[in-house]
Amino acid sequence: MVDSPLRAFSCEGTRHYVAAVINDAVPKEARWVVLVEAETCPGYEEDHRWQLVATHAVSDGGRAAADRLARKLAMEYVPKGVSVASGDTPARKVFRVADGSWLVEVRGIDHKGILCRITTAELVREWKYVRAGETSAERRRRLLGQA
Repeated sequence: MVDSPLRAFSCEGTRHYVAAVINDAVPKEARWVVLVEAETCPGYEEDHRWQLVATHAVSDGGRAAADRLARKLAMEYVPKGVSVASGDTPARKVFRVADGSWLVEVRGIDHKGILCRITTAELVREWKYVRAGETSAERRRRLLGQA
């Protein structure tokens, strides 16, 4: 028998397939993180490219705590490349985007603006590197977290 996440059931003589246990795709306790991205080519060029520059794990408080941390970072985070004299506070425009993320423009003493995106995210699945030739017993232990 093939190991499949789908299970069959019949309804009015037609065979249907549904996910066996949808919750298997999501960890028992969601792990919330705040992702900070900065543009790789600062400026107002046609093409904005983003790079993940920081990941902040939230251990307690769930999504609400992650949202609070994202808001704090939107108000305070200063990306690399922003020139700020000691004790100065950079100029900042903070936008709350409809999806709940933040878009932040930070300007330093040279008036050069750098954009950042700050997003609350749920870590849904994380895999470890698996070497070729892993036995089915080793795979099962790894997938069940017993490795």
